[in-house]
Amino acid sequence: TIGGCLESLRNQRTDNAYEVIVADSSDDGTADIVAERFPEVRLLRFHERKFPGDARNAAIEAARAGIVASIDADCMAGDDWIEEILKAHADPSVAIGGAIGNAESRNVVCWAAYLCEFTEWMPGAPKKWMANIATANMSYKKRVFQEYGRYIEGTYGSDTDFHWRLGRHGHRLLWVPSIAVQHRSIGEFGKFLRHEFHHGMDCGRMRIRSQNFSRARRWFYAVCFPLIAVKLFAVVTARNLGNRTYLGEFLRASPLVVLGLVSWSIGELAAYVRPRYGTDRAQG
Repeated sequence: TIGGCLESLRNQRTDNAYEVIVADSSDDGTADIVAERFPEVRLLRFHERKFPGDARNAAIEAARAGIVASIDADCMAGDDWIEEILKAHADPSVAIGGAIGNAESRNVVCWAAYLCEFTEWMPGAPKKWMANIATANMSYKKRVFQEYGRYIEGTYGSDTDFHWRLGRHGHRLLWVPSIAVQHRSIGEFGKFLRHEFHHGMDCGRMRIRSQNFSRARRWFYAVCFPLIAVKLFAVVTARNLGNRTYLGEFLRASPLVVLGLVSWSIGELAAYVRPRYGTDRAQG
């Protein structure tokens, strides 16, 4: 997917100078694709696998501009993405994110995967303040990392931890829907369920670490884990009823959404029972 992502960044409609940095630790030929097809891109190559926060820290440190924006390799930016980011950063807010749409139109598994994770940032909602925004479409005034530290490393969920850290210092995140990307979601059923399980486990472990869960609190969450899927499905349903952009797709994919959220909750259970960090898997 890196080709589509970088093409979308190459084709930005802007007169402003910008640089594109790829922090890559994959072994699937991504570095060769970037070097051959996108010679203008600054490629940071790591031979050891890096967690997302670790890779982002390296890219942010290398960035020369006062505003840094992140996008995932499986996303494509709108052709006015950079212009909208710069326009939004006229606001004094230190952290500004945008809408994440679904690039797939027919595959019901793709819709379930998208709806399990991104309904909070669906297109169609008005500009608002939020406590957390996915780094698939996020931007910052670079000085914020000097003031409040880097993403935590060696684990997943470092973006959520960083945003919670900003919140504890009195900063809210501004969500601007005109800053838009399209996400390419997982289309294979088994891979979708495995992804939700691991995502839930990563979320649980990050919460334990960031919020200093006691042993008693961990076991309380473990005992109550069946309620996690119920709560998450209620939240996803409420968001789709309130923002009807993808309501038809939600109704069609809802049985798979339920299965995905159950898999997520089992992953959280695994985290509360066995709170180990940073060694199970890594992705660049």
